[in-house]
Amino acid sequence: MTTEPRPGFMRRIAARVSRWADDVRPGRIAVVSRTQAGVSVDAETALKNAVVWACIRYLTNAVAQLPWRVVREERDGDKKIQPSHPVDSLINKRPCPEMGAFTWRQTMLGNALRYGNAYAEIERDMAGRPIAMWPLHPLRVTPRRRIDTGALYYDVQGDGVGQRVELEPQDVYHLRGFGDGPVGYNVVEYAAQSIGWAQATEIFGASFFGEGMNPGGIVEGAGSLKKEGLARLKAEFKKLYQGPSKANRTVFLDAGMKWTPVSVQPDKAQFIETRQHQVEEICRWFGVPPHKVMHMLRATFNNIEHQGIEVVTDSVVPWVRIMEDEADWKLFGQNRTGLSTTMDLAALLRGDMKSQAEYFATLTQNGIMNRNEARARLGINRGGPDLDKFTVQVNLTTLERIGEDAHPPAAQPQPGADPAQDTPTTT
Repeated sequence: MTTEPRPGFMRRIAARVSRWADDVRPGRIAVVSRTQAGVSVDAETALKNAVVWACIRYLTNAVAQLPWRVVREERDGDKKIQPSHPVDSLINKRPCPEMGAFTWRQTMLGNALRYGNAYAEIERDMAGRPIAMWPLHPLRVTPRRRIDTGALYYDVQGDGVGQRVELEPQDVYHLRGFGDGPVGYNVVEYAAQSIGWAQATEIFGASFFGEGMNPGGIVEGAGSLKKEGLARLKAEFKKLYQGPSKANRTVFLDAGMKWTPVSVQPDKAQFIETRQHQVEEICRWFGVPPHKVMHMLRATFNNIEHQGIEVVTDSVVPWVRIMEDEADWKLFGQNRTGLSTTMDLAALLRGDMKSQAEYFATLTQNGIMNRNEARARLGINRGGPDLDKFTVQVNLTTLERIGEDAHPPAAQPQPGADPAQDTPTTT
């Protein structure tokens, strides 16, 4: 007698079996080795573009500078930092002997932005506790599934030919960008045409000023010059007019020669407009607003502060959450009850000095934050136990007491009562 499996169970199995391929990397698009603009683009050459570099620099620096701490959730709901926990030192000070926390996060997020994935091998002690996280170059790592069980593992190419190591998922810190399944999409591969267009435009500009002749055109009416005369004329033109320092010189011709300009000027070809458009185009791929890559064409002082806060919530927070989630699952092992990691985004959300003053004044005057907590947020030392008290303004009251006299008049003596008995005496 056979028992039919539950429908929900079969759906889960089917969803997993459908991904049982040896190589689980996404292959929806063909890797573009040479773009339509005539330049080759990959994760390394893309960094030659100033906008790509600036986008990656902003995101990596923004995330790397945040305090990343281990916290424990108490019964009352408060989360307290655990400075003595070994994972706290690992993520906030020294992930591995060769890198500090800032450099390690820069490296990891930089790889994830360029390749779609970043990997670090988690080194553990004899008790299974993490003691170091060693970054691995994404080109050396291939996520795979075992054919018999479908379990995920990481195939790491060694330094020598044919050397490879298989790492289990719990021993790999995997920072994955947007994608499908266990791996993220390579942003540079998808954005290759946009980046290639920008690089081709840059090459054109460099070539125009470095190699092009200005004025550039055709010499007419030179007659039937001999080979030696033509070579001499070309050499003189190149010597006198080629290069950016020789532009706009007056051309002197003889023997009835005529100069006819034929080159297209950059302003007529909308060269500058094209360059500006490419800044915005590449920023879209990385989710960074143009003003963060020093493109201030449409930025104003009225909206720049709000745009700075917006980019934190839209561009920085997603990467922060991905890093926190991976650390929470991989670094605490089985003893993770109540423990988690968190990055403090307060430093990125601060406004100008006036806005900060108003912000902290509102919180402290309404009992939401005490003054020592405010000092800690500002990087100032504690001011003593008296500043741990929560305070509110004295003129606040409840809705039920609105209209009551804050200082009621003293009680009047009853008729016939002896006033002397109601008067307090001192001894």
